[in-house]
Amino acid sequence: MENSIVKRPFWKKEKNGSVTTPKGFVAGGIHAGIKKKKKKYDVSLTYSKTPCVAAGTFTTNRAKAWPVLYSMKAIHASKHHAILGTSGNANCLNGPIGKKAVDEITWEAAKYLDVLPQEVLLAQTGIIGVPFPITCVKRAIPKLVKRLSETGGHGAAKGILTTDLSSKEIALSLELGGKKVTIAACAKGAGMVHPNMATMLCFITTDAAITKSLLRRAVRHAADDTFNQMAIDNDMSTNDMVLCLANGEAGNSPIQKIGKDYWMFRETLEEVMRYIAHEMVTDGEGVTHVCRLRVSGAKKPTEAERAARQIANSMLFKTMLAGSNPNWGRIAAAVGASGVDFNPNNLSIWFGDAQVVSQGRLRVLNLPKARRILQKKEYTIDVVIGKGRGRAEFITCDLTTKYVLINAAYS
Repeated sequence: MENSIVKRPFWKKEKNGSVTTPKGFVAGGIHAGIKKKKKKYDVSLTYSKTPCVAAGTFTTNRAKAWPVLYSMKAIHASKHHAILGTSGNANCLNGPIGKKAVDEITWEAAKYLDVLPQEVLLAQTGIIGVPFPITCVKRAIPKLVKRLSETGGHGAAKGILTTDLSSKEIALSLELGGKKVTIAACAKGAGMVHPNMATMLCFITTDAAITKSLLRRAVRHAADDTFNQMAIDNDMSTNDMVLCLANGEAGNSPIQKIGKDYWMFRETLEEVMRYIAHEMVTDGEGVTHVCRLRVSGAKKPTEAERAARQIANSMLFKTMLAGSNPNWGRIAAAVGASGVDFNPNNLSIWFGDAQVVSQGRLRVLNLPKARRILQKKEYTIDVVIGKGRGRAEFITCDLTTKYVLINAAYS
Protein backbone atom coordinates (compact mmCIF):
# COMPACT_ATOMS: atom_id res chain seq x y z
CA MET A 1 0.00 0.00 0.00
CA GLU A 2 1.18 3.53 -0.70
CA ASN A 3 2.32 5.38 2.41
CA SER A 4 -0.08 7.85 3.99
CA ILE A 5 0.78 11.12 5.71
CA VAL A 6 -2.60 11.50 7.41
CA LYS A 7 -4.19 9.67 10.31
CA ARG A 8 -7.44 7.74 10.23
CA PRO A 9 -10.30 8.21 10.73
CA PHE A 10 -11.01 11.64 9.32
CA TRP A 11 -14.14 10.65 7.41
CA LYS A 12 -17.77 10.48 8.43
CA LYS A 13 -20.33 7.92 7.35
CA GLU A 14 -23.36 9.52 5.74
CA LYS A 15 -26.79 8.27 6.81
CA ASN A 16 -28.63 6.22 4.18
CA GLY A 17 -25.76 6.79 1.75
CA SER A 18 -25.98 5.98 -1.95
CA VAL A 19 -24.35 6.96 -5.24
CA THR A 20 -26.51 10.10 -5.24
CA THR A 21 -25.20 11.35 -1.89
CA PRO A 22 -22.30 13.27 -3.54
CA LYS A 23 -23.42 16.59 -5.05
CA GLY A 24 -24.61 16.62 -8.63
CA PHE A 25 -25.50 12.95 -9.09
CA VAL A 26 -28.90 11.46 -9.87
CA ALA A 27 -29.71 7.80 -10.41
CA GLY A 28 -32.43 5.22 -10.77
CA GLY A 29 -33.34 1.63 -11.52
CA ILE A 30 -36.08 -0.06 -13.54
CA HIS A 31 -37.35 -3.47 -14.64
CA ALA A 32 -36.84 -3.77 -18.39
CA GLY A 33 -37.47 -7.47 -18.89
CA ILE A 34 -34.03 -9.08 -18.76
CA LYS A 35 -35.06 -10.82 -15.54
CA LYS A 36 -38.27 -12.83 -15.52
CA LYS A 37 -39.63 -11.43 -12.26
CA LYS A 38 -41.18 -8.01 -12.87
CA LYS A 39 -40.52 -6.83 -9.32
CA LYS A 40 -36.75 -7.12 -9.83
CA TYR A 41 -34.89 -4.18 -11.33
CA ASP A 42 -32.48 -5.15 -14.11
CA VAL A 43 -31.29 -1.79 -15.45
CA SER A 44 -29.38 0.86 -13.48
CA LEU A 45 -28.33 4.37 -14.46
CA THR A 46 -26.17 6.88 -12.58
CA TYR A 47 -25.74 10.35 -14.11
CA SER A 48 -24.04 13.69 -13.50
CA LYS A 49 -24.97 16.69 -15.64
CA THR A 50 -21.60 18.18 -14.73
CA PRO A 51 -18.84 16.45 -16.74
CA CYS A 52 -16.80 13.94 -14.76
CA VAL A 53 -13.32 12.51 -14.93
CA ALA A 54 -13.44 8.72 -14.73
CA ALA A 55 -11.23 5.82 -13.72
CA GLY A 56 -11.72 2.09 -13.65
CA THR A 57 -10.19 -1.31 -13.09
CA PHE A 58 -11.27 -4.33 -15.11
CA THR A 59 -11.24 -8.12 -14.95
CA THR A 60 -8.04 -9.81 -16.04
CA ASN A 61 -10.03 -12.79 -17.33
CA ARG A 62 -9.07 -13.36 -20.98
CA ALA A 63 -12.69 -14.11 -21.88
CA LYS A 64 -13.80 -10.51 -21.42
CA ALA A 65 -17.46 -9.65 -21.91
CA TRP A 66 -18.59 -7.05 -24.46
CA PRO A 67 -19.27 -4.34 -21.83
CA VAL A 68 -15.76 -4.79 -20.43
CA LEU A 69 -14.18 -4.37 -23.86
CA TYR A 70 -16.36 -1.31 -24.45
CA SER A 71 -15.69 0.40 -21.11
CA MET A 72 -11.95 -0.34 -21.21
CA LYS A 73 -11.85 1.77 -24.37
CA ALA A 74 -14.42 4.40 -23.36
CA ILE A 75 -12.68 5.08 -20.03
CA HIS A 76 -9.93 6.94 -21.92
CA ALA A 77 -12.31 9.72 -23.02
CA SER A 78 -11.57 13.11 -21.46
CA LYS A 79 -14.97 13.37 -19.79
CA HIS A 80 -17.92 11.18 -18.82
CA HIS A 81 -21.45 11.67 -17.58
CA ALA A 82 -22.99 8.30 -16.75
CA ILE A 83 -22.70 4.65 -15.82
CA LEU A 84 -25.29 2.31 -17.31
CA GLY A 85 -25.63 -1.12 -15.72
CA THR A 86 -27.75 -4.16 -16.52
CA SER A 87 -28.24 -7.48 -14.71
CA GLY A 88 -29.57 -10.89 -15.65
CA ASN A 89 -27.52 -11.29 -18.84
CA ALA A 90 -23.72 -11.03 -18.95
CA ASN A 91 -23.65 -10.13 -22.66
CA CYS A 92 -20.60 -12.35 -22.96
CA LEU A 93 -19.58 -15.08 -25.41
CA ASN A 94 -22.79 -14.55 -27.37
CA GLY A 95 -21.44 -13.54 -30.77
CA PRO A 96 -21.95 -10.35 -32.81
CA ILE A 97 -25.29 -9.61 -31.14
CA GLY A 98 -23.35 -8.82 -27.98
CA LYS A 99 -21.37 -6.05 -29.66
CA LYS A 100 -24.58 -4.79 -31.28
CA ALA A 101 -26.25 -4.67 -27.87
CA VAL A 102 -23.44 -2.58 -26.38
CA ASP A 103 -23.53 -0.10 -29.25
CA GLU A 104 -27.31 0.28 -29.29
CA ILE A 105 -28.02 0.62 -25.58
CA THR A 106 -25.15 3.06 -24.97
CA TRP A 107 -26.32 5.13 -27.94
CA GLU A 108 -29.87 5.06 -26.59
CA ALA A 109 -28.76 6.21 -23.15
CA ALA A 110 -26.55 8.92 -24.65
CA LYS A 111 -29.40 10.19 -26.81
CA TYR A 112 -31.81 10.66 -23.91
CA LEU A 113 -29.12 12.08 -21.63
CA ASP A 114 -27.95 14.41 -24.41
CA VAL A 115 -24.31 13.32 -24.18
CA LEU A 116 -21.88 11.47 -26.44
CA PRO A 117 -21.98 7.63 -26.44
CA GLN A 118 -18.38 7.35 -25.21
CA GLU A 119 -19.37 9.48 -22.21
CA VAL A 120 -21.59 6.62 -21.00
CA LEU A 121 -19.72 3.74 -19.34
CA LEU A 122 -21.34 0.31 -19.35
CA ALA A 123 -21.31 -2.65 -16.96
CA GLN A 124 -23.35 -5.85 -17.27
CA THR A 125 -23.72 -9.04 -15.23
CA GLY A 126 -25.66 -12.28 -15.37
CA ILE A 127 -25.82 -15.49 -17.41
CA ILE A 128 -22.99 -16.05 -19.91
CA GLY A 129 -23.55 -17.15 -23.52
CA VAL A 130 -27.14 -15.97 -23.95
CA PRO A 131 -28.29 -13.47 -26.65
CA PHE A 132 -28.85 -10.07 -25.09
CA PRO A 133 -32.46 -8.73 -25.22
CA ILE A 134 -31.66 -5.38 -26.84
CA THR A 135 -35.22 -4.25 -27.53
CA CYS A 136 -36.56 -4.41 -23.99
CA VAL A 137 -33.61 -2.46 -22.60
CA LYS A 138 -33.82 0.23 -25.29
CA ARG A 139 -37.52 0.55 -24.56
CA ALA A 140 -36.86 1.01 -20.83
CA ILE A 141 -34.10 3.62 -21.11
CA PRO A 142 -36.34 6.67 -21.85
CA LYS A 143 -38.51 5.75 -18.86
CA LEU A 144 -35.45 5.32 -16.68
CA VAL A 145 -33.99 8.68 -17.68
CA LYS A 146 -37.26 10.36 -16.65
CA ARG A 147 -37.08 8.50 -13.34
CA LEU A 148 -33.58 9.73 -12.42
CA SER A 149 -33.53 11.60 -9.12
CA GLU A 150 -31.39 12.50 -6.12
CA THR A 151 -33.23 9.78 -4.17
CA GLY A 152 -32.80 7.12 -6.84
CA GLY A 153 -29.46 5.76 -5.68
CA HIS A 154 -30.94 2.74 -3.92
CA GLY A 155 -32.92 1.84 -7.04
CA ALA A 156 -29.75 2.05 -9.11
CA ALA A 157 -28.03 -0.31 -6.66
CA LYS A 158 -30.85 -2.85 -7.00
CA GLY A 159 -30.58 -2.73 -10.79
CA ILE A 160 -27.24 -4.57 -10.83
CA LEU A 161 -27.98 -7.40 -8.37
CA THR A 162 -28.02 -11.08 -9.39
CA THR A 163 -27.71 -13.74 -6.67
CA ASP A 164 -26.99 -11.09 -4.02
CA LEU A 165 -29.18 -11.18 -0.94
CA SER A 166 -29.00 -7.40 -0.54
CA SER A 167 -27.58 -4.19 -1.98
CA LYS A 168 -24.14 -2.99 -0.93
CA GLU A 169 -24.04 0.80 -0.53
CA ILE A 170 -22.07 3.37 1.45
CA ALA A 171 -21.21 7.08 1.43
CA LEU A 172 -18.37 8.67 3.39
CA SER A 173 -17.58 12.37 3.64
CA LEU A 174 -14.44 14.27 4.58
CA GLU A 175 -13.27 17.88 4.59
CA LEU A 176 -10.70 19.11 2.10
CA GLY A 177 -9.69 22.75 2.38
CA GLY A 178 -12.87 23.65 4.22
CA LYS A 179 -15.12 21.95 1.65
CA LYS A 180 -17.19 18.83 2.29
CA VAL A 181 -16.25 16.08 -0.17
CA THR A 182 -18.27 12.88 -0.45
CA ILE A 183 -17.36 9.48 -1.88
CA ALA A 184 -20.11 6.89 -2.37
CA ALA A 185 -20.46 3.45 -3.89
CA CYS A 186 -22.86 0.67 -4.76
CA ALA A 187 -21.85 -2.83 -5.75
CA LYS A 188 -22.95 -6.34 -6.58
CA GLY A 189 -21.09 -9.55 -5.97
CA ALA A 190 -21.90 -12.77 -4.19
CA GLY A 191 -20.30 -15.37 -6.44
CA MET A 192 -17.48 -15.56 -9.01
CA VAL A 193 -15.43 -13.33 -6.75
CA HIS A 194 -11.68 -13.87 -6.89
CA PRO A 195 -8.72 -11.56 -6.32
CA ASN A 196 -6.82 -9.95 -9.20
CA MET A 197 -9.06 -7.09 -10.17
CA ALA A 198 -11.66 -6.76 -11.00
CA THR A 199 -13.77 -8.94 -8.76
CA MET A 200 -17.32 -7.69 -9.15
CA LEU A 201 -19.30 -4.64 -10.28
CA CYS A 202 -18.76 -1.51 -8.20
CA PHE A 203 -19.87 2.01 -9.14
CA ILE A 204 -18.24 4.86 -7.22
CA THR A 205 -19.30 8.50 -7.34
CA THR A 206 -17.59 11.50 -5.80
CA ASP A 207 -18.00 15.25 -5.96
CA ALA A 208 -14.27 15.76 -5.42
CA ALA A 209 -12.29 17.88 -7.85
CA ILE A 210 -9.32 15.73 -8.89
CA THR A 211 -7.32 15.14 -12.05
CA LYS A 212 -8.01 12.06 -14.12
CA SER A 213 -4.48 10.72 -13.63
CA LEU A 214 -4.61 11.00 -9.84
CA LEU A 215 -8.12 9.52 -9.72
CA ARG A 216 -6.85 6.59 -11.75
CA ARG A 217 -3.90 6.17 -9.37
CA ALA A 218 -6.12 6.35 -6.29
CA VAL A 219 -8.64 3.84 -7.64
CA ARG A 220 -5.94 1.38 -8.67
CA HIS A 221 -4.11 1.43 -5.33
CA ALA A 222 -7.30 1.37 -3.25
CA ALA A 223 -8.59 -1.61 -5.24
CA ASP A 224 -5.31 -3.46 -4.77
CA ASP A 225 -5.55 -3.05 -1.00
CA THR A 226 -9.22 -4.08 -0.72
CA PHE A 227 -11.03 -5.83 -3.58
CA ASN A 228 -7.93 -7.73 -4.64
CA GLN A 229 -7.55 -9.13 -1.13
CA MET A 230 -10.82 -10.98 -0.75
CA ALA A 231 -11.95 -14.40 -1.88
CA ILE A 232 -15.35 -16.07 -2.07
CA ASP A 233 -15.11 -18.91 -4.57
CA ASN A 234 -11.85 -18.60 -6.55
CA ASP A 235 -13.75 -17.93 -9.80
CA MET A 236 -12.86 -14.80 -11.77
CA SER A 237 -15.76 -13.31 -13.70
CA THR A 238 -15.72 -12.30 -17.35
CA ASN A 239 -17.58 -9.06 -16.63
CA ASP A 240 -16.34 -7.49 -13.46
CA MET A 241 -15.13 -3.95 -13.05
CA VAL A 242 -14.88 -0.96 -10.75
CA LEU A 243 -15.90 2.40 -12.23
CA CYS A 244 -15.48 5.79 -10.57
CA LEU A 245 -16.88 9.19 -11.61
CA ALA A 246 -15.68 12.48 -10.09
CA ASN A 247 -17.59 15.66 -11.02
CA GLY A 248 -15.81 18.28 -8.87
CA GLU A 249 -19.02 19.79 -7.51
CA ALA A 250 -17.72 19.82 -3.93
CA GLY A 251 -15.77 22.94 -4.85
CA ASN A 252 -12.53 21.84 -3.20
CA SER A 253 -9.25 23.07 -4.58
CA PRO A 254 -8.54 20.54 -7.37
CA ILE A 255 -6.26 17.69 -6.33
CA GLN A 256 -3.45 18.01 -8.87
CA LYS A 257 -0.50 16.53 -7.01
CA ILE A 258 0.26 13.93 -4.37
CA GLY A 259 -0.01 15.67 -1.03
CA LYS A 260 -2.22 15.82 2.03
CA ASP A 261 -5.48 16.29 0.09
CA TYR A 262 -4.67 13.41 -2.23
CA TRP A 263 -3.90 11.12 0.69
CA MET A 264 -7.05 12.03 2.56
CA PHE A 265 -9.10 11.39 -0.57
CA ARG A 266 -7.24 8.16 -1.29
CA GLU A 267 -7.63 6.84 2.27
CA THR A 268 -11.36 7.60 2.28
CA LEU A 269 -11.79 5.93 -1.10
CA GLU A 270 -10.02 2.86 0.28
CA GLU A 271 -12.34 2.82 3.28
CA VAL A 272 -15.35 2.91 0.93
CA MET A 273 -13.93 -0.04 -1.00
CA ARG A 274 -13.04 -1.92 2.18
CA TYR A 275 -16.61 -1.64 3.43
CA ILE A 276 -17.98 -2.84 0.09
CA ALA A 277 -15.50 -5.75 0.03
CA HIS A 278 -16.59 -6.82 3.50
CA GLU A 279 -20.26 -6.62 2.54
CA MET A 280 -19.61 -8.70 -0.57
CA VAL A 281 -17.93 -11.50 1.35
CA THR A 282 -20.60 -11.40 4.07
CA ASP A 283 -23.27 -11.66 1.37
CA GLY A 284 -21.42 -14.39 -0.54
CA GLU A 285 -23.48 -17.29 -1.81
CA GLY A 286 -24.18 -19.67 1.07
CA VAL A 287 -21.77 -17.89 3.42
CA THR A 288 -22.16 -18.63 7.14
CA HIS A 289 -18.71 -17.56 8.38
CA VAL A 290 -16.49 -14.60 7.43
CA CYS A 291 -12.79 -14.74 8.23
CA ARG A 292 -10.24 -11.95 8.33
CA LEU A 293 -7.01 -13.78 7.53
CA ARG A 294 -3.74 -12.11 8.52
CA VAL A 295 -0.39 -13.52 7.46
CA SER A 296 2.84 -12.07 8.88
CA GLY A 297 6.49 -12.95 9.31
CA ALA A 298 7.21 -13.32 5.59
CA LYS A 299 10.44 -12.00 4.11
CA LYS A 300 8.52 -9.72 1.73
CA PRO A 301 4.96 -8.33 1.57
CA THR A 302 4.52 -10.09 -1.78
CA GLU A 303 5.35 -13.44 -0.17
CA ALA A 304 2.89 -12.78 2.65
CA GLU A 305 0.23 -11.95 0.07
CA ARG A 306 0.97 -15.12 -1.89
CA ALA A 307 0.66 -17.27 1.23
CA ALA A 308 -2.54 -15.50 2.32
CA ARG A 309 -4.06 -15.90 -1.14
CA GLN A 310 -3.24 -19.61 -1.15
CA ILE A 311 -4.89 -20.12 2.24
CA ALA A 312 -7.92 -17.92 1.49
CA ASN A 313 -8.70 -19.76 -1.76
CA SER A 314 -8.08 -23.28 -0.44
CA MET A 315 -11.25 -25.37 -0.65
CA LEU A 316 -10.10 -27.44 2.33
CA PHE A 317 -9.58 -24.26 4.35
CA LYS A 318 -13.03 -22.98 3.38
CA THR A 319 -14.74 -26.25 4.31
CA MET A 320 -12.81 -26.18 7.59
CA LEU A 321 -14.46 -22.82 8.29
CA ALA A 322 -17.85 -24.24 7.34
CA GLY A 323 -17.45 -27.00 9.90
CA SER A 324 -16.03 -24.72 12.62
CA ASN A 325 -13.12 -27.15 12.80
CA PRO A 326 -9.70 -25.75 13.79
CA ASN A 327 -7.82 -28.11 11.47
CA TRP A 328 -4.61 -26.11 11.42
CA GLY A 329 -2.87 -28.67 9.22
CA ARG A 330 -4.83 -27.36 6.25
CA ILE A 331 -3.40 -23.90 6.84
CA ALA A 332 0.13 -25.27 7.10
CA ALA A 333 -0.36 -27.28 3.91
CA ALA A 334 -1.64 -24.22 2.04
CA VAL A 335 1.34 -22.12 3.12
CA GLY A 336 3.68 -24.87 1.99
CA ALA A 337 1.88 -25.11 -1.36
CA SER A 338 2.19 -21.36 -1.94
CA GLY A 339 5.89 -21.68 -2.70
CA VAL A 340 7.02 -18.98 -0.27
CA ASP A 341 10.23 -19.38 1.72
CA PHE A 342 8.83 -21.09 4.80
CA ASN A 343 10.10 -23.24 7.68
CA PRO A 344 7.27 -25.24 9.33
CA ASN A 345 9.14 -25.04 12.63
CA ASN A 346 8.54 -21.28 12.68
CA LEU A 347 4.77 -21.57 12.14
CA SER A 348 2.38 -20.09 14.70
CA ILE A 349 -1.41 -19.93 14.29
CA TRP A 350 -4.14 -18.16 16.26
CA PHE A 351 -7.89 -18.64 15.89
CA GLY A 352 -9.06 -15.38 17.41
CA ASP A 353 -7.07 -15.15 20.66
CA ALA A 354 -6.64 -18.93 20.93
CA GLN A 355 -3.15 -19.98 19.87
CA VAL A 356 -3.27 -23.54 18.56
CA VAL A 357 0.23 -23.72 17.05
CA SER A 358 3.43 -22.29 18.52
CA GLN A 359 6.71 -22.65 16.63
CA GLY A 360 5.32 -25.59 14.70
CA ARG A 361 3.93 -27.40 17.76
CA LEU A 362 0.27 -28.03 18.56
CA ARG A 363 -1.18 -26.53 21.76
CA VAL A 364 -3.89 -29.12 22.36
CA LEU A 365 -5.48 -27.42 25.36
CA ASN A 366 -6.50 -24.41 23.23
CA LEU A 367 -8.43 -26.42 20.62
CA PRO A 368 -11.82 -26.29 22.42
CA LYS A 369 -11.61 -22.49 22.65
CA ALA A 370 -10.57 -22.27 18.99
CA ARG A 371 -13.59 -24.38 18.03
CA ARG A 372 -15.92 -22.02 19.91
CA ILE A 373 -14.40 -19.03 18.14
CA LEU A 374 -14.93 -20.66 14.73
CA GLN A 375 -18.62 -21.03 15.53
CA LYS A 376 -19.03 -17.24 15.44
CA LYS A 377 -20.22 -15.41 12.31
CA GLU A 378 -16.99 -13.40 12.00
CA TYR A 379 -13.50 -13.88 13.41
CA THR A 380 -9.79 -13.42 12.73
CA ILE A 381 -7.16 -16.05 11.98
CA ASP A 382 -3.51 -15.04 12.36
CA VAL A 383 -0.75 -17.03 10.69
CA VAL A 384 2.90 -16.22 11.46
CA ILE A 385 5.23 -17.98 9.02
CA GLY A 386 8.61 -16.60 10.08
CA LYS A 387 10.44 -13.61 11.50
CA GLY A 388 10.30 -11.28 8.52
CA ARG A 389 8.40 -7.99 8.24
CA GLY A 390 6.19 -8.93 5.30
CA ARG A 391 2.49 -9.03 6.08
CA ALA A 392 -0.81 -9.28 4.20
CA GLU A 393 -4.50 -9.43 4.99
CA PHE A 394 -7.35 -11.14 3.15
CA ILE A 395 -11.04 -11.39 3.85
CA THR A 396 -12.51 -14.77 2.96
CA CYS A 397 -15.42 -17.04 3.85
CA ASP A 398 -16.54 -20.63 4.17
CA LEU A 399 -17.78 -22.96 1.43
CA THR A 400 -21.11 -24.59 2.20
CA THR A 401 -23.65 -26.98 0.70
CA LYS A 402 -25.90 -23.98 0.05
CA TYR A 403 -23.26 -22.50 -2.29
CA VAL A 404 -23.36 -25.70 -4.35
CA LEU A 405 -27.16 -25.70 -4.48
CA ILE A 406 -27.35 -22.02 -5.51
CA ASN A 407 -24.90 -22.45 -8.36
CA ALA A 408 -26.27 -25.81 -9.48
CA ALA A 409 -29.66 -24.15 -10.01
CA TYR A 410 -28.48 -20.78 -11.42
CA SER A 411 -29.38 -20.50 -15.10
